[in-house]
Amino acid sequence: MAKSRCRAEGAEVTLRSKTMILDFTGDCDGEGLTGLRLAAELPDAGGPEDGGTVVLNQDGATVTQPDGEVRLTAREPVRWDSEAVDVDFVLPDNPEATVLAVRGLTVRLEPATD
Repeated sequence: MAKSRCRAEGAEVTLRSKTMILDFTGDCDGEGLTGLRLAAELPDAGGPEDGGTVVLNQDGATVTQPDGEVRLTAREPVRWDSEAVDVDFVLPDNPEATVLAVRGLTVRLEPATD
């Protein structure tokens, strides 16, 4: 199946107690939003944990910052569709502690271009 471009604008993201609004772009496998992969740039305020990227995929997330990379899993199964979703991402070995929270993520397919 051909990949489609997707985007999710204005999602509220909380990473390590710091809340920000991010715009995600990426790709997915059409209407069912399977094979989802969305990325957003983190703002860089000059601190050691500032800047980097957040990548969301079908069942997890990866946060890459200057001090390293962290792979996270969704606390509960996520049903990605065109409705807004809220999802908490946790460390696989510590599911009680939310590292990344995403609120109001609404994924939209972009129109196909020729």
